[in-house]
Amino acid sequence: MGDAGGEGPRDIMITGMFDMPNFGDLMFPVVAAHELGRRGCRVHAMSPTGAETGLREAMASRDIGAAFDPLAPCDGMLIGGGYIVHTHRMDPLKEYREGGIGAAVGPLTWLGATLAAALRDVPVAWNAPGVPHPLRPGLRPLAAAAFDCADYLALRDEGSIRMAGLSEHPEVATIPDTILGLEAVWPKAGLAQDFARVCATLGVDRTDRVLATHVRRRSLGGAPLSDLAESLAAVCLRLDISPIVIGLGTAHADDRMARELTAALAARGVAAAALDRPRGLRDIAALLAHARAYVGSSLHGYITAAAYDVPALLVARPAYRKFDGLVQHLGRACDLMKDWPVALGALEQALQGPSHPIPPDVIARLERHWDRIAEVFRAGPEAKRRERLAFAALAFREGLRQDGLNWAMTPFSTPQDRNAALTGQDILETEPF
Repeated sequence: MGDAGGEGPRDIMITGMFDMPNFGDLMFPVVAAHELGRRGCRVHAMSPTGAETGLREAMASRDIGAAFDPLAPCDGMLIGGGYIVHTHRMDPLKEYREGGIGAAVGPLTWLGATLAAALRDVPVAWNAPGVPHPLRPGLRPLAAAAFDCADYLALRDEGSIRMAGLSEHPEVATIPDTILGLEAVWPKAGLAQDFARVCATLGVDRTDRVLATHVRRRSLGGAPLSDLAESLAAVCLRLDISPIVIGLGTAHADDRMARELTAALAARGVAAAALDRPRGLRDIAALLAHARAYVGSSLHGYITAAAYDVPALLVARPAYRKFDGLVQHLGRACDLMKDWPVALGALEQALQGPSHPIPPDVIARLERHWDRIAEVFRAGPEAKRRERLAFAALAFREGLRQDGLNWAMTPFSTPQDRNAALTGQDILETEPF
């Protein structure tokens, strides 16, 4: 335990996909550390593997198994953000396939984190993560118990609330993605030198005409990349802008797409560059903060540009609920583009349009969100202790139902004895003692 009863800072574990080289996921603990640091908390990032991402400014994480270590300081558990409230297999990502934990990663960051909080007897708060799909029926009792034992429960949009089955829940909050508050963490003026350095490194001379863009293959809808390159090249030449293609998530092969698109643009006479291997998170934030505009398929590319009042268009293909939920928070449905042709057709108007700063009510809601989280952790574990114990008991019962006594007794027996006991041939007709 930390210093929950004293006056010192609270030690808070935040859980998410912080072992993935993906800009949006890695920014959640950075923002949380800033905001909760202002409110008397120390933040520790916890991820499925604890692997290093190699990106500067990313908070080093420990594997979530450490959350069960009674010697690890913990006064509270903060879940999210990101699209993490699911139990889908994650082994399509090599980082989890190689570790053999593809089936465990999905539930680990929220159900596993809740179980750790129950066993540690610490409060739980939710940092507005998202729910991509309806939870499977067999999981609903456990999920409902996990939601009930949260001292503060927040999801990032109404679609997530529906997918979680929480439409009738009296206490769930809807909070915009917390990366919208990034300008408070890294002010735009403070990123100017980073932007100049990135441009110089990439050989970009006209820093006042940069178009930040990002392409994920799924956003092409099956069309060849050459089609996008042809259309984007024509727009860039006509509007006299220089694209920098960002690899926001190497876990999703964004770096390869950035290189391929940049080469295709260069072949069509466009002075393009690829930030395919950024050295750190500030490089990406600086580029998005000081670009002339952003157009792309990354939610957090759009969010970061919007946070710095940069004109931004979000290519919502596929049309994930998180895209629609985000622009609804901002009152900017006009920024949501159904595909790349529509987005490129709207780019000139976006470049010439008026400023669209983050609405003051969104910033105020984020402030209240962080205040509420800090209040929960200051209050200590008493309020939801009964609910956390009920969740732990339900989780234990489900483990017994699925895998029997051996599952529950694993800590108290040995692999050799468990394997031998499957047949019992080695001690057939002998006394146990």
